[in-house]
Amino acid sequence: MSTCTALIIPANPTEPARVETTDTGLETLQGLVGGNIEAVSFEDWHSYLNEEGKILGLAPNRRAGLLILAETGGLSDVYCGDVIVLGETSDGGEGNVPESLLDLAEKLFGIHRTTT
Repeated sequence: MSTCTALIIPANPTEPARVETTDTGLETLQGLVGGNIEAVSFEDWHSYLNEEGKILGLAPNRRAGLLILAETGGLSDVYCGDVIVLGETSDGGEGNVPESLLDLAEKLFGIHRTTT
């Protein structure tokens, strides 16, 4: 297992989005999203969310959608429940969330950084 810097965006807008170092093992990621995970990949980063978020009626995660729209220029789905954003290494492994995404999240909705 490895640890990486992750951006955690709760669906509840009253809970702060935060940056923290976390274990990237499957059980930890499932615990953070409250169930089985679904990965949505982009160029050098990806997000994890609860794969049954819509079925379970989890709240839409508007901040995650805003971040993805601002970074990619498009949004193909509604993200429901808490979202974890990680970077991706050149070999497809888990990596630290890119600094550019942290800067964008700070600008869009503010983030609480518990790690540097």
